Amino acid sequence: MRISLDKFLKEIEYLSPGFLIKIKNLYPLNFNIEIDSVTKFSISLSDNSRSCNFIEYPNPNFSLKLNIFSALNALYNKQIQTKSISGDVESAVILLGALANIEIDLELLVFKYFGDIPALMLRKIMSNQSQQEESPLHEGEVNRVLRSLRDVSIRLDRLEHVLIN
Repeated sequence: MRISLDKFLKEIEYLSPGFLIKIKNLYPLNFNIEIDSVTKFSISLSDNSRSCNFIEYPNPNFSLKLNIFSALNALYNKQIQTKSISGDVESAVILLGALANIEIDLELLVFKYFGDIPALMLRKIMSNQSQQEESPLHEGEVNRVLRSLRDVSIRLDRLEHVLIN
């Protein structure tokens, strides 16, 4: 199955002018992406064809092999570990650097091209990850408040004991 990426890339170019110029120097570019528990797929970028295929290229320029957590980290923090890249690392770094430097609303693009359910799933994943990052700070504040309440309770008990005697 082959899906054209022309509209998607034009939308990215519209939102972030100069993106296509950066990656056209890499053409022709074929790379595979493998995410655990997701079908392997490949992306082909050339002057006359830009597509996503649900088959692996036998001789790609590079391959990305990610687990689900590193894939989410790549979407959220725009970082991929170098051990996840095999093949032509230089082309991969240039492409991923160009992708990391664009300022787009990923959720809006997913909604526009893939529908509301994938967009809602992406929003849920992103909000869960941001809540998990904030939770240690939140737990520290909760512990500090609980400690203060215990101190007040101890003082009240002592005051009550003094007043009774």
